[in-house]
Amino acid sequence: MKIHFIYLVLIIICLFLSINTFAADEGSHAAEFLSHGVGARALGMGSAFVAIADDATATYWNPAGLTKVKKHSFSAMYSDTFSTGDGGFLSKGLVSYNFVNYVHQIEEIGSIGLSWIRLGIDDIPRTTFIDIDNNGRLGDFQDINGNGVKDDGEPYIDRPTVADYFSNTDNALLISYARQIHSMVAVGGNLKLLSQSIYEYTGRGFGIDIGFILSPYKGLRIGTLLLDATGTQIRWNTADNPAFTRGRRLRFGSAYQFTFPSFGKGSIGLDFETDQGDFEEDTENETQSNNDNSDQSVNENTTVSGGGILSRIGAEYILFDTLALRCGWNGKGLSLGSGVQLQVSNMTFFVDYAFNTHTLGGSQRISVSGQF
Repeated sequence: MKIHFIYLVLIIICLFLSINTFAADEGSHAAEFLSHGVGARALGMGSAFVAIADDATATYWNPAGLTKVKKHSFSAMYSDTFSTGDGGFLSKGLVSYNFVNYVHQIEEIGSIGLSWIRLGIDDIPRTTFIDIDNNGRLGDFQDINGNGVKDDGEPYIDRPTVADYFSNTDNALLISYARQIHSMVAVGGNLKLLSQSIYEYTGRGFGIDIGFILSPYKGLRIGTLLLDATGTQIRWNTADNPAFTRGRRLRFGSAYQFTFPSFGKGSIGLDFETDQGDFEEDTENETQSNNDNSDQSVNENTTVSGGGILSRIGAEYILFDTLALRCGWNGKGLSLGSGVQLQVSNMTFFVDYAFNTHTLGGSQRISVSGQF
């Protein structure tokens, strides 16, 4: 009875946090690299993984699922994102996006996970000018019409050149914990430590995720994940120290796992996720705006409200516990994937591949994972 009460309290807290909005200091949709997904297996299934989440990547998809992985589990992913058409088969991407993690089960304590996510665009050229006319100013041009603005047909006097190269990087460290609080209920959470940088500027912040998985009877799993439960704020080290807040999102779904004893096993998943959408001013600012007859619509006290529901569906079939085939729809495009499972002594290794369509170009992911 006590465990059931704890579970009920946690659900009420989750629902309360998901209903209430969170104030954003200067913008929303911060740290969007956290929405890209990890693991070729889950991505090949259209990211419909919140209820399945039974491997090491559960640290990202739903930390409550960590209770189902073996004592030692790991995963690593390489991603070729947004194809440019240049380079080889697996190096045509504009963006480098990678993931690595490790999960360990501790008896009588629970499941512990540590994950690292990195997204980066490297070797970005920074262009400046060479002071050809030695007047101490850079960027001089022939101002033919005398308007002080460089127009078409007015050549530079100073010669442009590449001064150096820099990177735009986003990093996240996820510290995860999960525990089976009932034979049918698992609960888990993430502490996310974030770091972003572009040229000379850096931003840092942290956030929290809370997840549940309910298994009411064999084969059926129901999952819920409250992302950025307290609002994940990134503060930058520029002159005015702006802060950007990643608003809450609620991801929930169900999955059914089935087995054909002579051929293999499979899973079907269906997920839904709330989106950060419309801006809605708080009552105090709206009243002030009306009194001043102002057209101001968004300011530092803007809050974020839900903008819609994103749906995902995916399926996986593993033939003879060796070859996996996957497909799905991630709410924006088609996903396809495959994988190979290898057994070496008491260790199991997985090599997975996924391809996702996108308006900016297809993305390829390759994952290597294992458990023992």
